[in-house]
Amino acid sequence: MRNVFVRIERDGIPGYGEASPINYYAETWESVMAKIEGARDYLATLDLQSVADIEGAWIDLWPRLAPSRAAQCALDLALWDWLGRRRGVSVCELAWNAKARPVTTFCTIGLSDQEELIAKVAEARDFPRIKIKASRDASLDAVRYARAQTKALLAVDANCAWETADLLALSEELARLGVAFIEQPVPPAGDAELSKASARLPLMADESCVTEEDVDRAAGRYAGCNIKLVKCGGITPALRMARRCRALGLQSMVGCMLESSALISAGAVVAQGADYADLDGAWLLSDDPFEGWVFERGILQPPTSPGLGLTPRGDWFPAIGSADL
Repeated sequence: MRNVFVRIERDGIPGYGEASPINYYAETWESVMAKIEGARDYLATLDLQSVADIEGAWIDLWPRLAPSRAAQCALDLALWDWLGRRRGVSVCELAWNAKARPVTTFCTIGLSDQEELIAKVAEARDFPRIKIKASRDASLDAVRYARAQTKALLAVDANCAWETADLLALSEELARLGVAFIEQPVPPAGDAELSKASARLPLMADESCVTEEDVDRAAGRYAGCNIKLVKCGGITPALRMARRCRALGLQSMVGCMLESSALISAGAVVAQGADYADLDGAWLLSDDPFEGWVFERGILQPPTSPGLGLTPRGDWFPAIGSADL
């Protein structure tokens, strides 16, 4: 997997963005790069003075970038970062008119054999929130083990795998184990058979809530939506999705793919207005190209520098082409 990083610059001020292309949505780093290259001429004419200008650019860029939400995400992040640096304020202040607060995040434990599970739970034992991936066999052994070993708030991500499982019975057992919610138990094609009475726990949409238009459709069947910036097109639509969830009485979570501190820092901005965050992607990297929000035992601590608070590490960006904004 290869991510795409963008640096835009004007008046000596940089703005950084990132895309984490998802094969499931037919996105590759090559296709994302091609779309971004095609937006150079538009970016050169852009006069960016306000958040409203970013929102307008988001609309203007889509015909040039479609169907790549990942490319749109990378450029949207870079514009927010640039404007924050230009004004000397954080992106949180631009988006919410408030200083950034620490973000408590789930730390995900993937499908594991027994030895791996023991090691992963031990590493996250004192973390406040743990999310556990579940498989098609719907075994809850990993959840039971985590509950026995930790006092963390637990969640379960079925990744569409429980299409033939007894969701009601599984949710009853998970409720007894103190699990907060179940994420995407069935594929989106099975949503029509879901209702909020299908389980004893809240259901959180992931694959069933990709873009803004999906939030209203999810409302009748899910209790909340997982918002991922690289899927919806960046900070700009993610903020609208979080606000729409709240207006509809839905919970919201800001999630991530395997991402550096650039996308994680952007997700932490949106998470200021969400119920949950699952932003552990940079924690899993051995070679993060940025310093940003600092991960401290399951809590993301905000930086004090402007924009997204990012500082490039080493020689990453001099070796990467940049577009003058």
